[in-house]
Amino acid sequence: MSDPGTDQREHQLGYSIFLRLLPRLKHLRDAISLLVVLLVLLSTSLRADDGTSSLDSNGLRDTRAGYLSLIEEWAPKYDLNVHLVEAIIMVESNYDRYAVSSKGAQGLMQLHPDTARRFGVTDSFDPEDNIQGGVRYLNFLMDYFQGNLEYVLAAYNAGERAVVRYQGVPPYSETQKYVRKVTSAFHALNSTPEPAPVVQWPRNKFRLKRVILPNGSILYTNTE
Repeated sequence: MSDPGTDQREHQLGYSIFLRLLPRLKHLRDAISLLVVLLVLLSTSLRADDGTSSLDSNGLRDTRAGYLSLIEEWAPKYDLNVHLVEAIIMVESNYDRYAVSSKGAQGLMQLHPDTARRFGVTDSFDPEDNIQGGVRYLNFLMDYFQGNLEYVLAAYNAGERAVVRYQGVPPYSETQKYVRKVTSAFHALNSTPEPAPVVQWPRNKFRLKRVILPNGSILYTNTE
């Protein structure tokens, strides 16, 4: 159980962040997204305090607090913002390590089995293995799309080939909503509502090359 005084300070901090950012938000949708993020963080904190959280094999609680140490360990190793990785986990699985989507994506960062194999994940339901694979994939996308966050998020949801095909965010309702949700969560966690810079691409600059690896698996890459 955590100290009640600490809990009160954390909740007051979240409320103060919301009040500080609210005047800078231009749209009601942004304000609602920020409030939802703060409510999710509060609910995960309360679940951790009620003593019902289980322990994984490394002794980490299956809560936001338990996973943050893994995010903070692995995100910097791949030059990623910690808050970006957490925002993706928040939107993808809401910190549920056993989450499985209708399309078969698994774990905290919702890795499809093909993506998991591609980036060396053996157990998508293991928090550390899943986060390692997720940040490797994000690092690949960041390099491929030259740091364009909007394109990276769209590719994480719809695949890099879809982003290349449409030379930007694909016209898929699910993907467009996903980009907005993760961006809003990232801005809230990062305490900055300013939009990420957008890189303008020359058309047809990025193309994927299909490579068959010695083990028979297929890799799509933009390198020669």
